[in-house]
Amino acid sequence: MKLRAAIPKCAALSLILAGLCLMSGCAWMKPENRVLLNKLEENVKPKSTVARVALAPAAFVGGYGATAVDTFVIHPVRVAPKAADDVYQLYWKKRDWDLLRRMLFLPPVVVLTPPTFLVDWAVRSIAP
Repeated sequence: MKLRAAIPKCAALSLILAGLCLMSGCAWMKPENRVLLNKLEENVKPKSTVARVALAPAAFVGGYGATAVDTFVIHPVRVAPKAADDVYQLYWKKRDWDLLRRMLFLPPVVVLTPPTFLVDWAVRSIAP
């Protein structure tokens, strides 16, 4: 009886995870965003057919692992400085404002900086 109740939850979780993977699929489709997978492709080139067939299971697992690390670790870390620069240009760049105006806008800028960075970083991580 408990198994029946768990199946819809597992199916929903699987659909959510599949949707997240598909959404993040845009960034890893570009070769410049796949650093680890590109290195793997450059360095693992078996010459004979027998070697290719023998390495196929390891290459399959290694390729998926490299793609996952590229998608969820390397690429998000690489786009974080660009997202921080966007936030700096939007909120913190020096403007020709008087002191009163700068002090007036300081609290909203301080409050809006983290969510703006997170949204910018998430979009840069997902979209190419």
